[in-house]
Amino acid sequence: MATSNPFLRLKARTLFLVLFLINLIFGLFIVVLASLGILPLAPEDPALAPVLYMLIFSSLCLWVIWRCRYLHIYQRYLVGTIPQGFPWAKTVVLIGAALVFSLGAFQISYYLLSFIAPSLVKSILQEDLLLSTQDTSAPLLYRGLMLFTILVVAPITEEFLFRGILIHRWGTKWGIQPAIVFSSVLFGILHTNLLGLSVFGLVMALLYLKTRTLLVPIICHALNNLVATALEFLTTLTDSIETIDTLAEFQANWWMGFICVAISSPFVISFIYQNWPRPEARLPYFANSGTTQVL
Repeated sequence: MATSNPFLRLKARTLFLVLFLINLIFGLFIVVLASLGILPLAPEDPALAPVLYMLIFSSLCLWVIWRCRYLHIYQRYLVGTIPQGFPWAKTVVLIGAALVFSLGAFQISYYLLSFIAPSLVKSILQEDLLLSTQDTSAPLLYRGLMLFTILVVAPITEEFLFRGILIHRWGTKWGIQPAIVFSSVLFGILHTNLLGLSVFGLVMALLYLKTRTLLVPIICHALNNLVATALEFLTTLTDSIETIDTLAEFQANWWMGFICVAISSPFVISFIYQNWPRPEARLPYFANSGTTQVL
């Protein structure tokens, strides 16, 4: 049956405005606590980063859920349920290929960028590893918070916002195909790996459309983050912070990026080609609710 489209009133620009305001509020809150001398950690302590991430994106998701309730957007139709007999083994292979592709795309894109903006690339390569505890006064707390953020908070909040909300809003406004592309590119931009993470976002979006549940991309996102974190942890066991990825070493290993992309591309491209939706395909919310999408 046909019904009015509640996503017509859920504006993406309002979501971005709320995100900005939440960032501002928590930023000011940290400044006030620091000025009063009651902030448990120094303002520059890395342990504050996962705390702020969790507070900011959890608050944004809570606001979106409240807004959805007001607009009569039901979470059970947005989230869906995992279909019986879902091919998890094939999906794990796909996620592995998407991870290898993103690593290769990072290597290639930043290799090319290193000849245009070498200082920028060098600063990125010299950043501390994600789980490095050298600059924090609470290393165990920092690692625990980072792991919880990477493996739980980020997959849930990012899939809910990028796939669940933005795809439906932009799919209502521009159509399903542009919505997939724009939401995936925005995902890549915000993760500083435009090509690699845009393709990963594309894979997550198509998994959502194929399965009509956010649970599958959430689990796949968490699995991707788990493997990426494990690879980074293994790197810390074999390299010292001082010798990891100087610019010269990074440029010399350019060929590794091409090998990663060459190996993974057939899996990723085949999945995208086989699951690319038709313009008239229904968005997951409307397919789950049994209603007709009205533009």
